Amino acid sequence: MRCLEKVGVVSEFVEGVLYGKRVGGKPVVVTRANGRFYALSNVCTHYGYTITPGTTDGATLLCPVHNAVFDLVTGEPVEGPAGDPLSVYVVRLEGEDVLVEET
Repeated sequence: MRCLEKVGVVSEFVEGVLYGKRVGGKPVVVTRANGRFYALSNVCTHYGYTITPGTTDGATLLCPVHNAVFDLVTGEPVEGPAGDPLSVYVVRLEGEDVLVEET
């Protein structure tokens, strides 16, 4: 069964800021970059640290602990030390509500 949860409203998400949320009990990072919303696992695949309060440049996420870089769209690592991708979640907008669904 897929989990669809409201994580906030559009106006709460500042462009380029990473927000730690929970979806289906799992830690998720949600960000708004280049006018689009993205949601990925909030646990770095390198060593299990939380990605928030990392940063984004609009195309990638940077884990603040060991500087692993992940693609916002695919979750794939772009630069090490991580070798495995982050889980990616579908983001839906319904009116002003931001909803996240695990893929």
